[in-house]
Amino acid sequence: MQFYSKPFIIIISTLISLNINAGITGRAPSQLPNDTMRISLRQAVDYAVEHSTMMNTAKTDVEIAGRRIREITASGLPQIDASAGYQYFFEIPTSLVPAEFFGGQPGEFAEIQFGTEQTVNVSATVSQMIFDGSYIVGLRAARIYRDLALQNKERSELEVRNQVSATYFLVLLSRDNISILRQNLENIRQSLAETEKIMEAGFTDPINVDQLRLSVSNMRNNLTKLERQYELSLNLLKYQIGVDIDRKIEPADSLHTLFGKIMLEADPDEEFLYKDHIDYRIMRSRRDMDYMALRREQSFSLPSLTASYTYQEMAMRNDFNFTDMSKPWFPTSFVAINLSVPIFSSGLRSARIQQARLELSKTEMETSQVSESLRMQITEARLQFRTAMEQYLTEKENMELAERILKRTTIMHKEGMASSMELTQANDQMLATRANYYNAMFEFITARNNLDKARGL
Repeated sequence: MQFYSKPFIIIISTLISLNINAGITGRAPSQLPNDTMRISLRQAVDYAVEHSTMMNTAKTDVEIAGRRIREITASGLPQIDASAGYQYFFEIPTSLVPAEFFGGQPGEFAEIQFGTEQTVNVSATVSQMIFDGSYIVGLRAARIYRDLALQNKERSELEVRNQVSATYFLVLLSRDNISILRQNLENIRQSLAETEKIMEAGFTDPINVDQLRLSVSNMRNNLTKLERQYELSLNLLKYQIGVDIDRKIEPADSLHTLFGKIMLEADPDEEFLYKDHIDYRIMRSRRDMDYMALRREQSFSLPSLTASYTYQEMAMRNDFNFTDMSKPWFPTSFVAINLSVPIFSSGLRSARIQQARLELSKTEMETSQVSESLRMQITEARLQFRTAMEQYLTEKENMELAERILKRTTIMHKEGMASSMELTQANDQMLATRANYYNAMFEFITARNNLDKARGL
């Protein structure tokens, strides 16, 4: 006898391996006396958006993009630099001059030393960019980069919401399964106790008692497995929302309340505009970035113009008395305008421009491919959603039928009209049908999440 079908176990294992490599209220999670965090679906999602590693990384990328804009903007504003230098000459440089300047013989040279042993130089320079094409392009590219970071943050939030919702429902499914299995185990134990009394009175065969004992043993094993799977699901939820693994949490929502809300809100035929999808908008931003890269390469063919003003003072001494303001300092100041005109690069700039054009063309093709892919995904998601809906309704009817069969068989067993084998079979059938029902419920939730993801919600 198995309570969980293989597909459901595979779903649990897959979710855990993938993630470790909207509810009732938005208030803060409540605390129980034993420091257990009771958390609704919406609270879990909001907490994950605020504390999960994925979201914190995306927020950091947005902050980096903002700093990048400030960096590029500042590079085009006035820059002020100051410098100071000190020199001490152990040997003053010697120069040779014609000796005839000092009355010597023609063709001979006199050795003369110019300068002092110690020199101090202090200067300040103010520079300003007047025109640089790459600066203008770079500033626009930085803004696009920030928009791309914001879009990646939006997509990360959608992924976090999707993952947390799926795991939260998995926790609720596990919890409800445990509750139902415990009740079934209690019912079988009662039937076992009653059958043992009937056997002691000599009115039934011992094989009926053994059959029920085997059922009790199997159900205990299944209950233990379910409880462990429930703990794994809780740990996965804590990992996704950013709660410490040692912290105790408990879902505050009801499975059937949330599921009923999803059923009411389900509308696979809602209008879909691929241009509003986050994946398409990200591709458009990447295309804009590649366009800016092309413009940047083209801007290197334009001249650049800068201006600067420098003021400098120099003091020359044989003794270190530069703090003596009565000694002279010799000032110098000048204005400089620098014009740089690219003339010939042996094809270097042309090659870079052609590469940028090809990158832009490739991104445009990828953007078109994304739009077609999004259309295909929404069509597939709608079909899967309808299939999951039909499967859920079928399994719900099957489960209700199996419960009626079990209820009737239990009554007949108490009246001696059904054997323990028939009771066990009816119970196994009910458990298997209920497992299929929960699998169908989970598949429906997954299909709904995939539909929202295909819509970019």
